[in-house]
Amino acid sequence: MSLRKLFGSKKGLVVMAIALSMLFGSIAYAASTSTPFAKLYWGNNKYYIFNNTWGSNKAGAGWWESIYYNSSTNMGWSWDWKTLNPNDVKAYPSIVSGWHWTDGYTAGSGFPARIWDNKSINASVNYSISANGTYNAAYDIWVHNTNNALNNTRPTDEIMVWLNNTNAGPLGSYMETVSIAGASWRVYKGWLADSSTTGWNVFSFVRTSNTSSSSLNFRDFINYLVYTKNWMSNSKFISSVEFGSEIFTGSGNFNITNYSVNVQ
Repeated sequence: MSLRKLFGSKKGLVVMAIALSMLFGSIAYAASTSTPFAKLYWGNNKYYIFNNTWGSNKAGAGWWESIYYNSSTNMGWSWDWKTLNPNDVKAYPSIVSGWHWTDGYTAGSGFPARIWDNKSINASVNYSISANGTYNAAYDIWVHNTNNALNNTRPTDEIMVWLNNTNAGPLGSYMETVSIAGASWRVYKGWLADSSTTGWNVFSFVRTSNTSSSSLNFRDFINYLVYTKNWMSNSKFISSVEFGSEIFTGSGNFNITNYSVNVQ
């Protein structure tokens, strides 16, 4: 097949851009794609924007979701998800650093990080949302028993930190309200079953007031789970940090103007 035939369409150019970014490092140009589960790498491949449409089988027909990267101060996603099954998450478009059901971790991410090493996991974000419907803005942190997680390695725990809650609710039962990092959070504890016999713990921290700007050290949240509540072992490994929006219904645009995750 000729290059002209392969890359002669707009979709082909996007595919080529993604392939080149994976080979040669950070994206230095505008790129976008509506292809489900597509990735746009940036930051010397430390991060990628992930068009994660994992719940689309419950959405019916006519939906779409697109991710874009114009620069490190202008990136995000847009969507239009229908109202079918309004209580089910349809997608989690997000920025990934580390592991996400893959063999290995993104380059230079600093993951995996063992909990007992007590490293700081500093995350900063500024974003804006123009949307209707049901959605959130939340970090998703994956935890494993191994420092070599592969694409089929089941996590033991999942930690979510919600900065925005618009008509949505987390998995599990409400436990208590705590003060961490200068803010108030409602804590939920649940179990996500991936079969009749297996699954993982889900811990959710839901901010009691929405914010579009945040600077957090996730060590504070992890220490609460490990040392205050004894809900997790300190021998486990933090495998990744993601930030995105769980979308149930509606349409909108999510734009990020600043983002970083650093393990130190």
